[in-house]
Amino acid sequence: MNTKKLGSVAWALAVACLFLVPSASRAEVDFGIRGGLYSDAEAGFIGGELLWDVTRQWYFNPNLEYVFVDNGDLFTVNLDFHYDFNTGSPFYVWAGGGPAIVFASACERCDDENDLGLNLLGGVGFGKGQALRPYIQGKILLSDETEAVLAVGIRFH
Repeated sequence: MNTKKLGSVAWALAVACLFLVPSASRAEVDFGIRGGLYSDAEAGFIGGELLWDVTRQWYFNPNLEYVFVDNGDLFTVNLDFHYDFNTGSPFYVWAGGGPAIVFASACERCDDENDLGLNLLGGVGFGKGQALRPYIQGKILLSDETEAVLAVGIRFH
C-alpha cells in the first residue's frame, strides 16, 4: 500500500472515530503513556493513548507507539476497543482488539512497508477509581510482520 493511500485510510479512520466515541459532554476521557517491548523487532517502544468510556464496561483506546528499531522508523496507530470484566476488586482485567496501521521505513526488518493489522490484547490495571492507574498489557499484532508486544503504562484521570 503506498503512503498516499495509507494516509487517506488513516484520516478516514480518524474521522470515523469522531462518530464512534460518546459525546464530549458525558464522556470520561483519560490520557496515558506506555512503554515496553516488541518481540520480533527486538526493540523497545514508547507510546501515548486516550481512553474513552463507551459504556460502563466497553472502552475505546486509540493509541500510538513508536518502536526504537536500529535502522529506520517503525510506529503504529491503533484503534483498540476493550471490555473490562467485573472483578469486584481494586484491580481490573480487560480483553479486546482493534485495527492497526503499521508505518515502517528503511529498517532492516521492514523494507519500507506500510501495513494494516489487527490487535488482540488483554491487560490488568491497578488503582481502580484513582487518578493514577498503572497497568500491564499483552498484545499480539497480526500483520505481515506479526509481533508480540508487552507494555506497561499509567493512565491519568
